[in-house]
Amino acid sequence: MDNEHVRLFSDDRKAAENGYRDGWLAEEDERGAIFEYTGQGLTGNQTLSGNNGTVANHIVRKKRLHVFTAIGKKKGSGAVLQRYIGEFTLDEVEPFTFRRAKDVKGDMREVVVFRLRPLGPHEQRAGDQIRPSPETSVDRFVASQTESSLAATEKHEKANGERAASPAGVSVRRESDLRTAYEAFLIAQNHKVFRHRIRIKGYSSTFWTDLYDSTDNILYEAKGSASRNSIREAIGQLFDYRRHIEERDAKLAVLLPEAPSSDLRDLLAAVGISLAYRDEGRFVCELS
Repeated sequence: MDNEHVRLFSDDRKAAENGYRDGWLAEEDERGAIFEYTGQGLTGNQTLSGNNGTVANHIVRKKRLHVFTAIGKKKGSGAVLQRYIGEFTLDEVEPFTFRRAKDVKGDMREVVVFRLRPLGPHEQRAGDQIRPSPETSVDRFVASQTESSLAATEKHEKANGERAASPAGVSVRRESDLRTAYEAFLIAQNHKVFRHRIRIKGYSSTFWTDLYDSTDNILYEAKGSASRNSIREAIGQLFDYRRHIEERDAKLAVLLPEAPSSDLRDLLAAVGISLAYRDEGRFVCELS
């Protein structure tokens, strides 16, 4: 690292020893390609501190991210040869996720996986692609163990100035804050709250549900806006996620930062989805 540039080095050999793989996701979304890069930390759960914090906050710290991948060793020496992939920035909607992997002692832990979007010219080789999952698998985690996303990052950075927020970035921060607050609301009522991590056969992406209240058997999808597009998206996600999780009889609910319009209430009722939203600092739950 220097005053302006952060160089991220990926090495398949070292990654394989610890049960993970950096590289391009096999599938692209509407915003294009994503390169997943695993954070630093050889033992225990990784955190957004140190070098990981610099990557997570590279925009506010005015750092440019450059990714390299190891391609072997130089003959006659132990020097590792690197190939330049390109310059990247964090995905503004989901800047990072979490993955289970072994540490150097062989113990399972949570690692931070940064989701990087290319800026300008970059190289995508087939050999740099993460292999799709051979089968569908679902794991369940206590929600608070996974809730250190963008909201936590922003709190850590407030002393250093505010990030120039895009509409998508503002929305995802509102969503993260809303999810954290609603989780606390449920726990205060002695409910057990989880999230599901879903890996789907044929995909290299990892999908996370927002909140699952196992006490009332309700699967929630949180949105940072009560707009029509947000609610439409939430409906699709809920039906998609429920068919993969073990709790296929779970009731469905959308969690919003404010009350939606009457027409959108009717839309949710028509497809059998309940509603929870914030109203002047308190949560209103209209569960069917």
